[in-house]
Amino acid sequence: MDAKTARCYLDIDLDGNRAAYQRAVDFVEATDLRHGWSSKDLKELGGSEIARLQEAYESDYDWKDRGRIMTSLPNERIVIELDLKDCPVTVKNFMALCTGEKGRGKAGKLLHYKGCRFHRIVNGFVCQGGDIIMENGSGGESIYGKKFKDERNGLKKKFTERGIVGMCNNGKNSNTSQFFFALAPLPKLNGKHVVFGKIVEGMDVLEMIEKAAGSTLKEDGKPKIEVVIADCGILV
Repeated sequence: MDAKTARCYLDIDLDGNRAAYQRAVDFVEATDLRHGWSSKDLKELGGSEIARLQEAYESDYDWKDRGRIMTSLPNERIVIELDLKDCPVTVKNFMALCTGEKGRGKAGKLLHYKGCRFHRIVNGFVCQGGDIIMENGSGGESIYGKKFKDERNGLKKKFTERGIVGMCNNGKNSNTSQFFFALAPLPKLNGKHVVFGKIVEGMDVLEMIEKAAGSTLKEDGKPKIEVVIADCGILV
């Protein structure tokens, strides 16, 4: 990373994994005496205790109907390298939406990706999110209070591989907050969408998203499970 680039992260929660893990944490803390756990802290339990945790939970009358549990979380983090040199306007917008530093926008919603869903995931094509207004692809808002222009250098860049990050639009010069990850080389999108970054860590997370939530074009890319940006920010 240098003065020409910046890095941000998106922590992705798949199908409520974080809530399922927290449920396990709470279960262990609340039932240590009942089930004989060696600690109130899930992270301190031994392997044999972890192995019987699921069964104990499912047989516990007070807890079994509260939802599933997970005893550990998979890697959640996607790290994106952003092209400050060629796409400063686009990157400034994306970085601010990762930190939430601009507060609320004209629509009254927080200008922040945290809590925003990926609303369209088409296998072998795109993973699309960032609609901070409607969360269904029909909305979006930039930190500039309006749609902003395509940056010419970003349009010159090509979708040559999986993990390239581009801006969504509904025509020329109509960028807001929506973005997408390319799930394959996408030559048909070259020159139509601004390319402003690429995934440099977390390709395994992108693969998990596509496998678990991806659907087809006929299904309009409706995710099979909920995929949410649980946290996000800038790496320094």
